[in-house]
Formats: sequence, C-alpha cells, structure tokens
Amino acid sequence: LKCPLFPVRLPARRPPPRPCLPATMRTAAGLAAALGLAGAPQAAAYPALGPYMPATNVHEHSQIIDDVSELFGKLSGDSPDYAAAKLIYTQGGGASCKSPINARTLQGFATKNLAGESFYDAFMAAGFQPGFWDTEIVSALDGAGTFANLSRTKRVTCLKKGVLGLVTYYASHELEAALVKGRDAGKRADGDAAHAWDEGWAFYYGSQAGADSPWEVATKRDKDFPDGTNVSSDIVPQFNRGLVAMLDATYDAAAGQAAMHAIYLLWAVTYLRAALKYLQISEKTYSDKAHSEGYAYYMAIDGWLHSKNSTAAEALRSALVITKTSIAAGTYCAAKQTLEAAYPAIGLDCSMMGAFKDEATSGITCNSACSAPNASSLPQGASAIAEVDGNATDITCDASSNDSSMDGSAATRSAHARAASWAAAAAAAWAWAAAW
Repeated sequence: LKCPLFPVRLPARRPPPRPCLPATMRTAAGLAAALGLAGAPQAAAYPALGPYMPATNVHEHSQIIDDVSELFGKLSGDSPDYAAAKLIYTQGGGASCKSPINARTLQGFATKNLAGESFYDAFMAAGFQPGFWDTEIVSALDGAGTFANLSRTKRVTCLKKGVLGLVTYYASHELEAALVKGRDAGKRADGDAAHAWDEGWAFYYGSQAGADSPWEVATKRDKDFPDGTNVSSDIVPQFNRGLVAMLDATYDAAAGQAAMHAIYLLWAVTYLRAALKYLQISEKTYSDKAHSEGYAYYMAIDGWLHSKNSTAAEALRSALVITKTSIAAGTYCAAKQTLEAAYPAIGLDCSMMGAFKDEATSGITCNSACSAPNASSLPQGASAIAEVDGNATDITCDASSNDSSMDGSAATRSAHARAASWAAAAAAAWAWAAAW
C-alpha cells in the first residue's frame, strides 16, 4: 500500500490526513517522530488573532498589548506608580520580544522615524513634531510640559488612551511597510509583505482577545453609536483583503492600497466618535476624565483628519485643549457642525458615524441635524485565509538588558532556518513512507 507523496513546506496550507498511515503518523512531525527523529516539532498552525487568520507568526508582536495592560495596572488607583509605568514604556515588559535579549517597546514605536509614510506624514503636515507621541507620553509620566500642574486624572487618562493611539499609529506603519515590501517580488515570495501586514493586525488587536487594544476602543464606540457603522466587525474584511493582496500568489497592489485607506477611514470613525462623545459630555457636566478621554482619543486621528480637512481638524483640536478647566457652552455643536460639513472630503456620512445613544441624557442635542450626502461604500473585503502551518513559540526576554544587537528580522530568519531543517527531515520521512 502506498500513500501519495506531497511536499512539506513552511508556510503551507495544512494537508489532509493520510488514511493509510496510523493516526500518530498523519502529520509530518508525527511521522518524523515515529521514525526516530527526536525533538521533531509538533505540527501546528499559526493561531488566529480573534477574527483574523495571519499568514505568518506574529504572536510576539501581538503581545505588545501585554505591555499596555501592565502599564495600565501601574497607573491604577489613587497613587499611580509613574516610575514603574515609565520603565514599561521605555524598556518593555518582557512579553513582546524580538529575541531573548531584545524586547519590543512602546517607546520604540513612538520614536521610530516613519517619514515617507502617509499616516505619519499627515501628522507632520498638521504641525506635529517628530516623536510627538514620545513627548506626549513622557510629559504625562513626568508631570512636565503640557502636563505640569494637571490633575492625576488628566495625566493617567491621557496616558492610557494615548498609548492606544500610539499603538494605532504604529499599526499604520506596518500596513504601509507591507505595501512597500509588496512591490519587491523577492519580499513577496519570502512572505515579508504578508508578515508586515499581519503585524498591523497583531498590534491593533493584541494578544488578549482584543482586550486593552485599539480594537477594543472600536467595540466600545460601536456600542455608543449603535445605528452607525460597526467598525469592529467591518474592519476585519479590510484587513483580510489587504493580506490576500500581499500574498505572492494573489498580489494586488491597488487592492492593498484600498484596504489600507479603508482601515484608516474606519479608525477615524472610532476616534471621531470618541471625540464627539466626550466633548459633549464635558460641556454638559465638566469632568477631568471625560475631557481627557476626548482629547487623547482625538489625538490618535488628528493628523489624518487634518490631511482631509484642516478646518475640521483644528476645530476639534481647539475644542479639546487639555489645559482647559471647562468647555464653553456651544463648543460641541460648533465643532460637530464643522466636522459634519467636512464629511464629503473625509469620505464619511451621517449614517456611518451614527448618533450617540445617550445624547438626550448625558450629552447635548444641537439645533442642526447632520445632513451630509452619502459617502462611497467601502471597498470589497475578503474572508479570512486558510490556516497556515507553523509554530508560534512564546519567547521571554529580559527587558532590563534590552539589546538591539539582534533585531527581529535576524531572530525570525534564525527561527525559519530551524523550521526549514525540520521540514526537510519531514519531507524525507514522507518519501520513505511513500516507498514503503
């Protein structure tokens, strides 16, 4: 009895079981182990990250949200541990690792030069300075600069919401990097373009079923504006479409670009909803917390909005200045009306944004209703890809001895080389079984 011979590749779609072999020998790893190849890896697929199926291993990347959660913990209560939170920000928490001696850090996100990328360049054109997220976060941690003499509530809230804006900002970098790599046939074939795109989702969604991530912000604002676009679900097909477009066999530069811009638009829906919600709440009954949430969430999309309509961006920026101690009557309705007038330029409409469900009780009802024309539909999305064989081994790193001598790409190449050797051994085992 002979079994059909098939090649074992990494990454590759998982092949069906071979019924002519014992159950324990129906995977490459199981067969290799049965043949005495000690230490053979167990066959597995890269795990899904919520509703998204990656084509590559981005387990460690997703764990940057573990750092976010740990930082949140240090800032909880009446006596925040700003010094401990700063160590997590600057050195990493040791969960998201490029290698055993090199932790990924939130400060690294904030200080990386992203010049030439559209999302970053929009912030620069809007008047932000290079490293603006780092300046914002370090100032809030130290109680300096803009945050000198501001309340604990304002500092902590701006830190927590600002870090989520920072992660969103860096997720944009990965999407834009994927498009650049996709133009290189070699990087498409090696999976580099798809890997960069996967990283964008990993940072956006995180490692904790979406908790403490930018995606979770979308779910909360979807509930606040229930008659509008459901961003947390509608964004997934766009991420799927972009990934398919970055795969070598289905490469489509235009589709990848369209998916990226659709994702940015959906991010805008989330963060503009937050700005409008908390601005009206703060005007009706002022609180440091609500004001800080509106200010920090809006900062995540300020530059991008400015690139679409500077008048709308500056109206919201002025309305939410964090050093204010009250919001003057009429501020919210004026800013909202200015934003709605810009919807055609932004690519939004009234039905996409929806209405704040608690406007009548805790918000403000304006005299003029939204009347923007209908926007174009989002581009066609895609379903999740089939799972891909590979091991997402967890790495622990000592953040206190962070060493950049081995970057993530070198660590990845080393891991892929080890995987390739096992793939070769497994392929030899299949060949033996076919001839048996």
